[in-house]
Amino acid sequence: MIDRGFARCLLVASTMSACSGSDEPAPQVRISEILYHPAAERSYDDVAEFVELANAGTRPVELAGWRLVADDFDFTLPAVRLPIDGYVVVAKDAATVAAVWGIDPAIVVGDWPANLKNGKDIVQLIDPEGAVVDRVAYEDEAPWPVAGDALGAGARWLPASVLPLSQHEHKGHSIERVSLDREASEVANWVPSPLDGATPGAPNAGAAEQPPPIVMGHGYSGSRIGASLSAHPGVVGVEVEWFVDDLASTGEPTTRMAMTSQAGNYTASLPAFPDHTIVRYRFHIDSGAGAQIVSPRPSDPYAWHAFAVVPQVGTTTQLYQLYISPANWGKLWTNIEDGRDSGCTMNPTWDDEVPAVVVHDGEVYDVLARYQGSRYNRRNGPALPAWPYPAPSAGPNPPLALSWRFIMPRYHRIDGQEAITLNKNRQGCPGYDASVGFALWRKANIPAPRTNYARLDINGGYYHYMLQIEAPGEAMMQRFGPVGRLYKAQGKESDGGALGVSDERPIVPMCGLTREQRYELTYDEQTHSWETHDELITLLDDLDTARASGVPAMKDFFATRFDVNALLDHMAIINWSVPFDDMWQNHFLYRKRDGKWIVMPWDLDLNFGGWKDANASLYIGEQGDPDNRSGFGNVLKDAFIKSYRTELDARMRVHVAGILSPASVNAIVDDVTASANPAEAEAAPVGLSCSFPDREASFKAFAVERRAVVNARTTP
Repeated sequence: MIDRGFARCLLVASTMSACSGSDEPAPQVRISEILYHPAAERSYDDVAEFVELANAGTRPVELAGWRLVADDFDFTLPAVRLPIDGYVVVAKDAATVAAVWGIDPAIVVGDWPANLKNGKDIVQLIDPEGAVVDRVAYEDEAPWPVAGDALGAGARWLPASVLPLSQHEHKGHSIERVSLDREASEVANWVPSPLDGATPGAPNAGAAEQPPPIVMGHGYSGSRIGASLSAHPGVVGVEVEWFVDDLASTGEPTTRMAMTSQAGNYTASLPAFPDHTIVRYRFHIDSGAGAQIVSPRPSDPYAWHAFAVVPQVGTTTQLYQLYISPANWGKLWTNIEDGRDSGCTMNPTWDDEVPAVVVHDGEVYDVLARYQGSRYNRRNGPALPAWPYPAPSAGPNPPLALSWRFIMPRYHRIDGQEAITLNKNRQGCPGYDASVGFALWRKANIPAPRTNYARLDINGGYYHYMLQIEAPGEAMMQRFGPVGRLYKAQGKESDGGALGVSDERPIVPMCGLTREQRYELTYDEQTHSWETHDELITLLDDLDTARASGVPAMKDFFATRFDVNALLDHMAIINWSVPFDDMWQNHFLYRKRDGKWIVMPWDLDLNFGGWKDANASLYIGEQGDPDNRSGFGNVLKDAFIKSYRTELDARMRVHVAGILSPASVNAIVDDVTASANPAEAEAAPVGLSCSFPDREASFKAFAVERRAVVNARTTP
């Protein structure tokens, strides 16, 4: 049998003056620093990612054949020597990392083929024999340094002192290993680098023999607040600082209390709080040099933890308890009361948000809130009969039942969602249009939102029974593969103002705005905000050119620029549904990472027989179709239907025998019905404007009738 130590010796013999067989010490290579989410990157990939390797041993190590493995890649290192007390930097893009940090390109190797995850990932260093030499499983939430995730939040959540984010491009905070002699699995052994102060190829700024104490976990139960600490021999005192959050004011007085140690856990008793109270708190630790705030960390994008004292609500429906000051609630109305736009003037406050708090499943979420909806429906809703709770300081009082949108910071999201959209569920009442409709697109593997019913309470009162609709954006699109470019069509029905017609016709300069500026207003970017609209403009210019040249040119355009199979699925489903409002708004254009475009649905209210029965045309959107609403067509749909009518007919026939069949539709309708609580909906202040049983029956009948129409009007 070959001695394992001797085998290692043979592998590295060229780096040594002598070899002493099995007594030769094993290489001591450590993962010492990770930049997993550089700030303000302006590309699909985070090109400035790196993992630093350090030599903590007594001899140089040849790294050829070693592997750096993460969840999404397995990278074999090339021939490079790691000197004693030296460093090698393994990079996503070696040239970029060397240039950004001004380090010797000879110690930077790459390029690894994918990306480190911006949330949770496991990074392993594996030697040529397959042994795991070092391993770290980092996260982007406490107790890990939150700022390592590109400072932990978007610009709207960060202090002015670190803005604009563009000044930190390719940098931000790395996570640094404090002691190479302690395990990489020890969370306290990792600290954030100084802002833009990562040290690839050099000793870490936070290097020390003893990691600082950190709070590993914390919480509130009954009247006691508790914290568990990482092991540290020098802790001499722990304090909790807290205050009751008055949402209508700032600068509330705080109280600091010493905490009592019980087997490594620290607790303190707080006074009793009434229902509907938000309490903010943080922890100070004295490890011999005076008390310092350690949780949240000074680099974290939030300054306080929070808990809520709220009454139990007897419901099985998804519950959101919103707390918002009367002044901020009133501001939401004044933001929208003048409408979205008037001619060449855009309302600058139309999408403005205000700070608020949402309590969900016992957790406190800081959110930015606004009303949600189109320029037609954002201000329209039934008036609540009464509102004996803190009410908006401006606008209708009692307030109206309107749709809401809550935007959440990256560091603390409900179910990983960027935003919670709660629809007032009136035009598409009681929610089958969106819930069943989007499920049909998902069954065809076309990205579409998930939905569920929800109850919204505001400032302690039951406000409305809502339909929660997933917000299309980066978080949603990640479920369908690498995130591309997503544009929401939100224009107008006629040209003549700042906004163009988002029916995919070319947009021209107007109102003192360039065509690029009008495209940006008309097609809102939902994912990569750092990019221009150039790709979209080129796409629609090319569509216009193809239309002028006839059907062969249009067919070639679609075959070259679009995922035709996905577009056939979308067109088959949307036109089977008898679309009410997809002509010049309420759809998405999405450029996948492979360069192909698709179309995605939005706002399906009044489809599925809601505005026109199942006998309607199969080609709504084609110019001149008699069933186009108010005569509106859609340029892209018109070109596609003219180019692929035979294929579209065939795809409709396939789908009415499959995902659009009565059996398939009925199963989804039944699932939606089972998830609803009609009694709770009726108990809301304004109740329901429709009937669950009636819409359930009419939706099922529509599927039967529409199948007959498709089979009668298309050729097998």
